[in-house]
Formats: sequence, structure tokens, C-alpha cells
Amino acid sequence: MTFDRPATLQNLKRLLPASLFAGLVGGGLLALLTHVHTWCWSDIACYNHGLFDGIGTYQNLVLGILALLLAGMLPVALSREGGANRSAAVLAGGIAGCVAFLINELHFTTILVFGHGSSAGPGDLLSAICSTLANHALPLLAIGLAMAVLAALGAFVVSFFRERAAGPDEGAAASRLILCSTAAAILVVAVLPPLAAHAMLGAGMIDVNPGTALMTAAVSAERTAPDAIVITVEEVPPASVLDPDLPFSVFMNGVDVSNASACAASGFTATVDPTGGLAAVRGSQAAWTGGGVSNNGTPVYVVVMAHGTDGSEIIVLSLMI
Repeated sequence: MTFDRPATLQNLKRLLPASLFAGLVGGGLLALLTHVHTWCWSDIACYNHGLFDGIGTYQNLVLGILALLLAGMLPVALSREGGANRSAAVLAGGIAGCVAFLINELHFTTILVFGHGSSAGPGDLLSAICSTLANHALPLLAIGLAMAVLAALGAFVVSFFRERAAGPDEGAAASRLILCSTAAAILVVAVLPPLAAHAMLGAGMIDVNPGTALMTAAVSAERTAPDAIVITVEEVPPASVLDPDLPFSVFMNGVDVSNASACAASGFTATVDPTGGLAAVRGSQAAWTGGGVSNNGTPVYVVVMAHGTDGSEIIVLSLMI
């Protein structure tokens, strides 16, 4: 690869707008993939932290590399002229990587400052940026250089194939093929692992930690009449982690009313429909009706507890109703 400084600078100047645009796209893609990753894994990560955290870490790494390669490819691929030398293409890719790094860091800092309903203002964001630069300059520089190198590598690959093409049309076709292949790889890596994990969980092919899986259970309660309370299962972990004999215990004012037998044994004046109590199925309901659940000026204290196969227990509802 020869280095002709005047020609390289001229080509770089021509590629600069596309390079800046590619950096914005790359930074935005990195931010988007972060949110997609969180959305895909947040519901199931607690089932097996060791396995899913490891898969998620490697998935994030591969997605980041592919996104940066794509960002570096864009300036060269968007160039309608095939005469840009490889040195200018690599520099343009490096600039795209630097811009992607800046966008990505700005995104994370913004989330850190304004996330979780914070009432911070622009001054807080500026202060956080300055503090980060002052305290972590060397690590940030290393990360930025690594991202620039990956993007430059993507630009190098596209420029290499464009130079080897028989003509401008063939070079443009090769660029499009490489871009589409990289984009397809990003889509596959982003979607396939979580889909496979969900399917394997549903099929019982993955060992699940009952103690943490119970945290995903969600139950709601409402009063449908002065003497009636209905409890609904909103979310439920895989059936394999719930105690098959007693998935949910229900207590009202400290009395076990999980099913009709428990009500009769405790003398609680209420009927349970169905008599077996609350089933471990999403959307299932059970109703308690009678004088024991009447609200005569004093609400009924309802507690629902989920039971795991390993003996673990967790309160999934605690409500005065």
C-alpha cells in the first residue's frame, strides 16, 4: 500500500463527510444494540446467571466488533468514486471509529446522568463528561484507539476488494455485498442467542436456579366485591422451578388460605374458587369470597408467597386491600 500524501489528503477530504456520517451511524448502532441486548436478556438472565451472563458478554463483544467494522466500511462503500487510495480509506475508517466512540461515550454518560428519573440538567451532564475525561483519560484513549483500529480494518477490507475489482461497478457490488453480509451477521448475532436461550428454557434444556428464578413471578390482587378478592398470576417462572405440590401460598391477615382445605383447617370464613387455590399458570386466577375477606372499614392484608423446588421461598405480593 503506497502512501502519496497529497492524493491521500485529497481523498480523505472527499471521504470526510461520509466518514462523519458513518461514525454517527456506528455510535447509534452501538447504543441501539446495548438496549436490544438488555431487552432480550433481562427477563431470563436470573434463571442461570453463570450461563447467560457469559453468553451475553461474548455476544456484546462480537456485536461491538461487527458494528465498528460496519462503521469503517461505510465511508468507502458510500464513495461513488472508486479511485480513493487505500491509505485515505483506512484514515476515513479510523475517523468513523473515533466518532462512534464519542457518540457511544456520550450515550452512556447521558444514561448515567439522566437515567432512573433523575432531575439532572445539562450542567450535570457537562460535569460528568469533564470528570470522566479527567479521571479516566488513559483507559478512554485506549478504548477509542481500539475502536478506531477496528473501524479502520473494516475500511481496509472494503477498499482492498474495490481495488481488486475489475471495474467501478464490480467494486461497488463487492462493497454492497460486504456491507450486507456484515449487517446480516449483526442481525443474526443479536437475535439468535436470546431466541435459542428462550426456546431451550421453555424445553427444560437449561438448568435453572429456582431461588433467583422465583424473582420473575408477579401476582396482582383486586377486590371485585365487598366480600370478594381475586388474585391473578401475571408472570410465572418455568414450571420446573416451582414446587409442584404448592407453587403459591396465600395468607390473609396472617392466616393460611392457600386453598379450600387450608381455609377449613384455619376456620377462615371464605370459600376458594377453584378449591385448589392459585395455579402456577400465567393468567390463572383464584377468588376468595366470604366474611373473612370483607372490608368493613379495615382492609385485608394479603400476602402471596412462591415456593421453589429447592425449598426457596419469596414473597411476590404484599398488599392491603
